[in-house]
Amino acid sequence: MTALDNPNSDLFDPNASPQEDAGPEPVVYLVDDQQAELDLLQRWCSQEGLKTETFNQAEDLLKVLHADSHGCVVADLRMPRLSGLELQAEMSRRELTIPVILVTGHGDAENCRAAFQQGVFDFIEKGFRHEEILHAINSAIRKHRRDRFRHQVRKEALDLLRKISPRETEVMLLLAGGSPLKGIAQELSISVQTASKHRGSIFTKLNIDNEVDLYKMLFAAEVNLDVGPAALIPPAP
Repeated sequence: MTALDNPNSDLFDPNASPQEDAGPEPVVYLVDDQQAELDLLQRWCSQEGLKTETFNQAEDLLKVLHADSHGCVVADLRMPRLSGLELQAEMSRRELTIPVILVTGHGDAENCRAAFQQGVFDFIEKGFRHEEILHAINSAIRKHRRDRFRHQVRKEALDLLRKISPRETEVMLLLAGGSPLKGIAQELSISVQTASKHRGSIFTKLNIDNEVDLYKMLFAAEVNLDVGPAALIPPAP
């Protein structure tokens, strides 16, 4: 069953939680050049039932992260060679979307601002209670799970929409805009019967039953309905 086939999932609610068993088990990737800090964080995560992998330098983490990595990264801000901020920047350059939490014993407004501007999920000063860091980790994992689910839904919706012909795309846009078949026929200079056939073909290809489902499909695909038919569906990567 795909995400779009799941009748119990509200694909369009940003607060909806995808199925817990979807995708691989999340991993907390811990990065710190201080072994004692790593051991402490790993122990706390293990007590919480979280799977961990530890690294003494950011470069080693980058060797194992990939597009399907799931969970979050907890990294020290100040490390030799590659800092936590530089790690997050490199992950962004590689389009690795796994959330990053930075921890530091040298918190200041400039580093905090730079971290959030770069897209860091959270920025925590050392001396934190274990409840604080575990709350941040679990929040990051939930966010990443939602983001992965949303990405999968969008991919499945776009794959279906790419089956639609150029003429059907014109009809689809008018249907999504609320136009009746008679109005579509007039707009495209075709017969009502032809407009109805296009509508039926669209619904069959998208495996939907009505215009409400169509609008939800377009919403899931995150397409811009204000652009012309030719630019509506991005090409497959």
